[in-house]
Amino acid sequence: MSATHFVAGLDSGGSKTLLRGEYLENGASTAIERRGEGANPNRVGMDQSTGILIDLIRDAMEESPPIDRLSVCAGVSGAGREDEQEVLANAVRQAFAGPEISVSVEVVHDALIALDAAYDDGSGLVLIAGTGSVVLARTRDDTLLRVGGWGHVLGDPGSGYAIGQSGLRAVAEAYDGGADTVLCSCLREHSSIHSRERLIHQVYQKEFDVQSVAPLVVKAAADGDAVATEILRTQASGLAEQVGWVLDRADAIEPRITMLGGMVRNDHYAQILRRILGEQFSEWSVSFLDKEPVTGALRRAHRLHS
Repeated sequence: MSATHFVAGLDSGGSKTLLRGEYLENGASTAIERRGEGANPNRVGMDQSTGILIDLIRDAMEESPPIDRLSVCAGVSGAGREDEQEVLANAVRQAFAGPEISVSVEVVHDALIALDAAYDDGSGLVLIAGTGSVVLARTRDDTLLRVGGWGHVLGDPGSGYAIGQSGLRAVAEAYDGGADTVLCSCLREHSSIHSRERLIHQVYQKEFDVQSVAPLVVKAAADGDAVATEILRTQASGLAEQVGWVLDRADAIEPRITMLGGMVRNDHYAQILRRILGEQFSEWSVSFLDKEPVTGALRRAHRLHS
């Protein structure tokens, strides 16, 4: 019987998980892809998170001949601590371990698979601005440096949450007599918020989606609203400051920055962020990730059995 090696990379966020795998048999490769719900343990709990990962891998393996080697790397949002990663990895490992199969499993923070997608195992820096934000770099001697990723309570400048929150604060200030902004009318159309009382009620007494205000801020800025423009500049500068903190800690980093995340897919915000980065780090290249982060997870999975 020929040996079959199944290699799988997973990218799991708060809303979805993407599995991209390859069956390797007799020098041939067969690609497979599966999608499932998000497995962020902070949102769904550790048990459900492991269940989602295991079910996706098992579903992908149903189409294969008997497997004698399994290599899995999962980049999981919300699993930033080593103890959380090990719990998830052990659960996946135990689910597939057996006398006739060799199993290697790695669980890492989802920012790390983005770094591998951008540079494989080389040096560079990634800046992620989605619902949250984080800056991660790898030095030339393979040291990882991380700044940010604290979550919306403690940090995440430049993220969708931070921009949405700043937009809501700007509306509150306008009601109090502060700078006038078109965000007031935008919020009225978006969420039927038309007064101080309504704003307080929606934000504090309902499950209000703060991040949903971020696109309103970006559009208002693109249309020339001064308050919204200043919000984006401030938030982008906060991200650039975090890049600077990484560079203060190590100078042995290839001078390249790759940006990704939901917020940088908006052209107007991306232009502001890119301009600020270019001004502050003029000798560094700044580009957008041209691959899906799951590519990095699959690359890491291949290296597990190398």
